[in-house]
Formats: sequence, C-alpha cells, structure tokens
Amino acid sequence: MVVAIVGIALVGLTLRDVFHTLFHPGGHGGLASLICRAAWVVCIHLGQRARLLAGPSGVLLTVIAWLLLLIAGFALILVPLLPEGASYGSGSPQGSPFVDALYLSAVSASTLGLGDVVIQDPSWRWLAPFEGLLGFGVITAAITWLTQIYPALSRRRSLSLDVWTTLEEYGASPPVQPSSVVRSWATRLAAVSVDFVQNTETFWFRENDPRLSLGPALHRLDDVVATNPDIEENRQLQRSLKVLREIMRSQYGPHAASHLAGNRE
Repeated sequence: MVVAIVGIALVGLTLRDVFHTLFHPGGHGGLASLICRAAWVVCIHLGQRARLLAGPSGVLLTVIAWLLLLIAGFALILVPLLPEGASYGSGSPQGSPFVDALYLSAVSASTLGLGDVVIQDPSWRWLAPFEGLLGFGVITAAITWLTQIYPALSRRRSLSLDVWTTLEEYGASPPVQPSSVVRSWATRLAAVSVDFVQNTETFWFRENDPRLSLGPALHRLDDVVATNPDIEENRQLQRSLKVLREIMRSQYGPHAASHLAGNRE
C-alpha cells in the first residue's frame, strides 16, 4: 500500500502543477518553470540558433513530463493489484507487476483502451476510465495552452516592430513623439506585462529577427522617455516600463530584464 500512496501523491502533485500552470490566474507551475529554465540553460550552451528552440522545447517537454508522471503515478497505484487482481486477454504475455501496471496505465491515459489487461475487482475498475479522463483533459488543456501562448507572443512582437519602425532611424536621440503614440506604447506595454504574469513561459521564447525582439524595443522606449521626462505621456510610459521590469525581476530573477534585452540592436 505504500507504493499506492506514493502513486496517489505523484498524481496529485502532477495535477496541482497542471492546475497552477494552465488554470491559475498567476500561471506559476513549479515543474513547468523548472523545465523551461532547464531547456533555456541547455539551449544557450548549444549556440545562438538553439536559443530559438528554448521556449517551444520547454513547453513541449512540460506536456510530456505531465503525461509521463500521470502514467507513472497510476502505475504505482495499480502495482499492488497485479497480477492476481487482473485478467489477461488471450495471447497477452504476463510480465512483472510494475511493467504490466505501466502498460495498463499508458493504455488508459492515452484512451486507447485495448482491453488486453483488465482489473477484475469492481471497486478498482473505475481507475482506468478515470485515468483516461485525466489524460484526455491534460492533452486538451495543453493544446489550449498553446493557443494562449502565441497570441501573447504576437502582442509582444507587434509592439517591438512598431517601436523599431518608428524610432530606428533616430538612434539614441529620438524626437518628441506624438502623445497618442506614446500612450499607445504605454498601454501595449501594460498588456505585455500581463502576458508575462499569465503566460510566464513566453519569457523563454526568443526572436531571430531583432526587429521583433522586446529587449531592443525597451531600450528605445527608454530613449523616448529621456527626451522629455516631464511630459505626462512620457511619465506614463516610464511607469509602464518600470512595472514591466519589476514583474520580470520578480518572476525570472534580478537580471531578467538585461537577460531578455541582450545586446542593443
């Protein structure tokens, strides 16, 4: 029964991480954050081109880890029931209890339902459909997660490209910008800040095109504020920049802003 308790705990911790990553407003799943950070560390040691894969790899590996942990957790729950508590179909080989439990768990989580290994005890039969429901739910939620990530990246890229096209020719000494443009930048920066809170994994996505990169855009917006810091619109933009950097520092560490910025393009 100790093994089964460990399995229940593993399933519970996995579902907790899924909930905090996909459904909690703050979007802070411990496992997801750990995997995304690890993917970034590995990719930066593989070269500049590999950095572009850090974000997508982190998200993909997180989903795979959730499914594997879910399968392993239910396998540990099923181990005490095998082989005596299960019936094997004709021609189905009987392996070790853990291997059979792992197989049964994987079949259930993937909703394949082959039926060659079936738990006989009626009180435990509900485990297979329950795991299938959870597995299907995790996969569906992961797909929804992807649909949330890319709109956030589009908002970030759109802002960066707008700043680049407006200010690129002026270098570090841009002219005073129309108040409507500055207010628009401040509002869109606030949206990017919210995206970092709700979709923390987007921080690890990098751009191949510097015109789409947020880091250089932040530098250029600093220059806009410096041209005339007493204008109300510029003060609003400065506050938006400050909030964004505070969020990045609190969620990704003290060097997050410079880490995202990279070299000034």
